[in-house]
Order: sequence, then structure tokens, then C-alpha cells
Amino acid sequence: MNEADNYNIITDPALVKNRIFVGNLPVCTREELASICIPYGQVLGSVVQKNFGFVQLESEEVANKCATALNKSTFKTKILRVRNANNRGPKGVNANGNPKNTQMPHIPVTVQGGIVMSAAAAAAGEPVINDCEIIVVNRDNTKYAEYIEHRLRSMGMRVDVLFPNAEVMLGKVLANISSRGCLYAVLVTPQHESLNSITVNILYGVPAEHRNMPLEDAVTLIATDFRLKAQRDAVNTTSIPAARPHHQRRHPDQMQQLIDMLADNRPLTALQYECIIKYVEVERQEQLKREVGEVNAAVKLQEPDPDIEAQKKILSIMNRPAVTETDVELMYPNLEAVKEDKRLMELLRDERVMAAMETIFKSDTLLDAVAEFL
Repeated sequence: MNEADNYNIITDPALVKNRIFVGNLPVCTREELASICIPYGQVLGSVVQKNFGFVQLESEEVANKCATALNKSTFKTKILRVRNANNRGPKGVNANGNPKNTQMPHIPVTVQGGIVMSAAAAAAGEPVINDCEIIVVNRDNTKYAEYIEHRLRSMGMRVDVLFPNAEVMLGKVLANISSRGCLYAVLVTPQHESLNSITVNILYGVPAEHRNMPLEDAVTLIATDFRLKAQRDAVNTTSIPAARPHHQRRHPDQMQQLIDMLADNRPLTALQYECIIKYVEVERQEQLKREVGEVNAAVKLQEPDPDIEAQKKILSIMNRPAVTETDVELMYPNLEAVKEDKRLMELLRDERVMAAMETIFKSDTLLDAVAEFL
């Protein structure tokens, strides 16, 4: 079974009664976890976290049978705690008094090219787009992160927990999350859990960071901002003109997303900027062809910018040897010869040339001298 299929089965809420929770799990692979359940029935999927896991069985009856048999059994020197995943154990609290929540599994993420992706997304080749991503620096804080996830999910938000590789800089992780269209990023560290706080990053519009906010205040901030944004989006949707006819051109979906991100002042990668620049250049050429015709457009695209060419000519002239130097071959032997060069005189009387000279030298004295010379 591939990773995507395994993920879909192990997280399907309709199949939770056929799933067992395995606690106090030693270090093992999901295949090893599945192997100890095979004697009791068909295993459809499994997932392993740091010290717990889930196994999807073929039926509720098989799940209950497996849980009864494996509970308090020994696996790799560890005594397992096993129950049906639909039966939440006695409610408890962690060190901060927050409810524990181990019902739903979370697939650890991978990092490909610096982009944080869930295991299912990595298998499918596409990044996951959520309203909020919870970045967990230390896996010891997984339960705390899951509690925050549960709070935000209950408010109607799409939320996921991420475990980025330690060698990936946090700034890069945030930039990649933002580039996918995520609205918020929550940072969870051991210090945050000890202080019952989190750091909130608002990624859309003008990015903002709220460090070490008390948890209740932070959840309220995210929920309120998310609700207000939804209201603004609804107003904008009803106030915009009717949808454009199908025959009208529009940007490709992927490019439109990049343009929207640029308009919203979201962080973009250098490669994304390069894609926009190349796309706009091609669009400019196509528009020019529509305006002046393909033949004229080809000529116009090859024509050099007159201002730039004027600056090049001036630099060429000024870089020649000075008239006071007699040990080199001079272009003009004396001042009268300079005045006799009608092309040079015409060039110096050109307003664009004077503007180019002003740009190059930034000197009123030089321009006055040229004017007096003319």
C-alpha cells in the first residue's frame, strides 16, 4: 500500500471504530507495528508517532479483539497500552493542565527542496494547503501542539501539525508555508509549552508576528482574524463584477496564484519572482504583436533604447584620450577639428544627449561648459 492510501485509511473518521490506539510504543516502523496485529485479522493501514501509533483493522470486531489481546502485552521490552481508537480513555491533563488528545493520528511531514509537506502530500506530489500550520520544533511538545490543533479545528479552520527537519531554517519554513497560501503559522517550542504560550505569524496581507502570546489570547486572535477575513472575502466576492465570459483570456491558474500573492505582499522565492518576470515579458511581446503587428513588433523589440544608446555614445567619447595627452593618437588634433565634426555637434545639441550627460556626470559645471562651447 502506498503512503497516500495508508494516510487516507488511517485518518478516515468513518473507520475509527475499526482502528486501535497503541500507547507506550517503543521505537519501531509502522510495518513492525502492523506485524503484531496480523495474527488477529487483516491490517489495512498503520501509522507510528514518537511513542504511540494507530492500526486500522478490517472491522470493529477485529479491532476490539486485537486491542484486548495486545493490551498490557510486551513489545520490545515496552508494556503496550492498547484500546479501540473510538474509545477515548479517561480524561487527563498534561503538565500545564491542558486536556490530552491522542485520538487522531498526525503523519510527520517531510521537506523536499525546502518545502514542508505532509507524507500524503509528498506521495501525491502536491503541497497541503491549510488555514493554519503548527510548527513543532521538538517532538516532545506534540501533545501540546495537538491540543492547539484541536482548538483551532473546532473553530472551522483547516489545521495541520508539522515537524520540519532541524537543518531547515525557520524563516525558510515560514516562507514556504506562506507561498502555498496558508494564512497563519503557529510556532511551538519547549519554552512555549512551559509558559502555556505560542508564537503566531500572520502570513497574508502585511505579515505580522506575535511572539510568546498566552495561549488563550493567541487562539482568540487567530479565530477573530480568521472570521473577519472570511467576512471581508464574502463582501469582496459579492461586490466584484460578474464572472468573466469563458472566451476572455486570463492568466493560467498557477501564474494567477503567484500574481495574487505578489499583490497581497506575501513572501515569494527568487524562483517565483523569476517565473513572474519571464511570464510578463512573454505577455508584453504578445501584446505588442497585437498592437502593431507581428512584423513591426519584431523590429521594435530589436530596436535599442535611444536613451541608453545616447549614454553609450557619450561614454565612448569621454573615455577617449584627453586632448592634453600628446603621447597617444588623438581623435581630434585641436578644438577647431572638434567643431568641424557636424555629427558630433548635432549629437551634443540633442536634448536626450544632454539629459544622458546629466545622468552620467551629475555636474552642472560640465553642462555649462558644453553649452558655452556650443
